[in-house]
Amino acid sequence: MADARLKSRLGILLERLGEHSTQSIPAACRGWAETQAAYRFLNNGKVDARDILDGHSLATLGRISREPVVLLVQDTTFLEYVRDAGKHDYGTLRRSRREEYLLHPTVAFTPERTNLGVLGAYFWQRPEEPVGHLRAQRPLEEKESQRWLLSYELACQVRRLCPQTRVVSVADREGDIHEWFLDAAERAAEEQAEYLIRAKCNRRVAAEGGNSYLWEAMRAAPVLGSHEVALARQPGRTARTVRLELRARRACFNKARRPGGNLPPVDVEVLYALESDPPKGEEPIEWMLLTSIPVKDIETAKTLLGWYRSRWEIEIFFRVLKQGCRVEDLRLETPERVERALAVYLIVAWRIHHITRASRERPEAPCTEVFSDTEWETVYLLQKRRKPPSKPPTVRQLTRMLAQLGGFLARKGDGEPGVETVWRGYMVLQQSLQALEIRDAVAARKCV
Repeated sequence: MADARLKSRLGILLERLGEHSTQSIPAACRGWAETQAAYRFLNNGKVDARDILDGHSLATLGRISREPVVLLVQDTTFLEYVRDAGKHDYGTLRRSRREEYLLHPTVAFTPERTNLGVLGAYFWQRPEEPVGHLRAQRPLEEKESQRWLLSYELACQVRRLCPQTRVVSVADREGDIHEWFLDAAERAAEEQAEYLIRAKCNRRVAAEGGNSYLWEAMRAAPVLGSHEVALARQPGRTARTVRLELRARRACFNKARRPGGNLPPVDVEVLYALESDPPKGEEPIEWMLLTSIPVKDIETAKTLLGWYRSRWEIEIFFRVLKQGCRVEDLRLETPERVERALAVYLIVAWRIHHITRASRERPEAPCTEVFSDTEWETVYLLQKRRKPPSKPPTVRQLTRMLAQLGGFLARKGDGEPGVETVWRGYMVLQQSLQALEIRDAVAARKCV
């Protein structure tokens, strides 16, 4: 951000919303003047959401460059806002309408699921009139699907900027797009980010003896081996350990029809994981994964399956953004203002998620890798009620103390704290830091 005043205002806004992520902008700011300044910033046509994310994205690139493997996970989430329908007189009733927006960020994770930061995000609103059957007649550039390819292009840029890091673009079923596979296949090796996508379409594929369909072809492929994974409980599914049979082969996807003409066939590596003996009454677990990475042995198959399962962390990140930062409670009048505010909150949500995951990936590292000296000493004072030690605690120890400020009980068998208790503890920390700042300011005035 070139303008020093705007850069300063962004810094203040990040600090205030970080201190009070669950509160509205007026409640987070210190007084009417600061609130007005925050709204002027969000209403400033010279401020682009990409400018707000630029500094954070550059820092994220620095973190990526220090990792051997990074997963660039992309996904779309829906945001719902309530707007006044107009300043009409409806008696004692106020009419309102719901507006639905879509947010599509690209977030960097390690294979161990530590959040390294947000590299970019797209924000848009669907047209009020449904597209319906006309959707198939529109070129890809006019569809929402284009965001998946733009995010892959971003992953390829990261690959060029961080040549020592293995960059893998990860997406769910919505990323199953023929144009993506062609794009990757046509790139030079040094400019190609790898990809890992869950299949959605049961495509026709070239096989021995004629064409077949993807699921049929993969069920006929030889078994590489078996692999056990633990699944958490979800609605309609009990927590259990599942044994998966893993199959892999290279498949040639037949040409795809498009309004401007057919797209050529493309070769894709396929990994198929299917539960061999599901409990009675439950659907077998399966993952059909499409990738640019050759799956030549069982260890590669296990690694890729683990990488794809790490994609779930972006859903946790969305939960922090929505429930922790309450971005759907924003009352801003235009999409441009909402987009600028979202860019700020994406950075705040990253900080909370990063703390939670770092305590699990690097539990024995000194907490100074994640917290400032003032932050960790304040957490220690609040939780232990005694002078902080000269040697900082570990990341795990301090994160558990922070979560205890947010209601985590830390009993035997409780496991590690989740994002909810961490962000509540983080709010307590920020409020305490603000109180210390006020105390120091008052003390300084008395000394004058």
